[in-house]
Amino acid sequence: MRRSERLLLTPVLGVLAAVALAGCGRTQLVTSTLPDGAPTVQSAHHFDVVRITSGLDRPTYVGAAPGDPHALWALEQPGRVVRLEGDEHVVALDISDHVSAGTETGLLGVAFHPGFATNGRLFLHWSDLAGDTRVAEFAAHPDRRSFRPSPVRELLFVDQPEANHNGGQLAFGPDGRLHLGLGDGGGAFDPNRTAQDAAQHLGKILAADVDAEVPIWEPVVVGLRNPWRFWIDPALEELWVADVGQDQVEEVNRVRLEPDEPPKNLGWSAYEGTTRITDQELDPGGELVHPVATYGHDEGCAIIGGVVYGGTQFPELVRRYIYGDFCAGTLWSLRGTPDGGGTDVRPEVAKVPQLTHIGEDADGELVFASANGSIYRAVPVAAEPHRSPG
Repeated sequence: MRRSERLLLTPVLGVLAAVALAGCGRTQLVTSTLPDGAPTVQSAHHFDVVRITSGLDRPTYVGAAPGDPHALWALEQPGRVVRLEGDEHVVALDISDHVSAGTETGLLGVAFHPGFATNGRLFLHWSDLAGDTRVAEFAAHPDRRSFRPSPVRELLFVDQPEANHNGGQLAFGPDGRLHLGLGDGGGAFDPNRTAQDAAQHLGKILAADVDAEVPIWEPVVVGLRNPWRFWIDPALEELWVADVGQDQVEEVNRVRLEPDEPPKNLGWSAYEGTTRITDQELDPGGELVHPVATYGHDEGCAIIGGVVYGGTQFPELVRRYIYGDFCAGTLWSLRGTPDGGGTDVRPEVAKVPQLTHIGEDADGELVFASANGSIYRAVPVAAEPHRSPG
């Protein structure tokens, strides 16, 4: 099994569970580094995490919908959109008959239109029964709590040569376009050389105007291996991209959105992290952007990108980027610098086992999805010693 295939793996080996629990509730030293070799720091304890619901089938997303402040919404990898309010789980849309759910295939991404409260437009990214990429628009019923079962229209089809490196994230940018992250198509070291080929959709973050009669998908960022999760900062008009690595490095990238410039290049497969892979060509067409933070496979196996925190519960986290790892369950934060870099990497004491997604509720507070079927929430640190859930 290739290391990349561990992402979203359902049967997790006992050793991974042990890794996910190691060091819970105590200060520890780790070896996360910045590209400039900045020193490591002790673990931070900004928050604890508590399980708020369970019983989901391999959730790949949790977050809020515009106009629905009292609920969370989740994706289940086999093909269901679920509305969560308290202990109630309501399937709002089920497309499982059209979804191939495997290790890295399935229902992978969702975006609510910014005007969802009034227009009811929903966008999904999934793997079809042949394992190929589909992106389509769905329409909500008037209550905005369920959806018509058939898509309004298909927005994108991409042939996938392998079953892994499918990317996942959908998100609207400050320009109103829908953004999609796609991996390089699978296989070790990008065998089809898709990531550096600007003419191909694979290995890119793409964007399209979904209000157009025929949306045209254009590359925003090239040179990606498997951007499972990215986050768009509307205040600074930039992308935070977590790209799952090959053999050695997991990386966090920070990219300025400049639509008048050629797409920025994150380097894969000519670079893994900041290491040049000599037998791989680099497309010279766009600016090469190196990661702002990395960690090695002694600390985890698959990076899970998150958000720049903008809530109110944890003042020390405001404007810090939160991210984690699927295998280790570790959560980190870092602070962006004015020049577009990153500094002050801090591992958190709190951990989330089998982490698949870091999202926000309607108030901008942190919520987490786990492949173990649970949703977790960040809460203020308990007065007594706290052990993160397993």
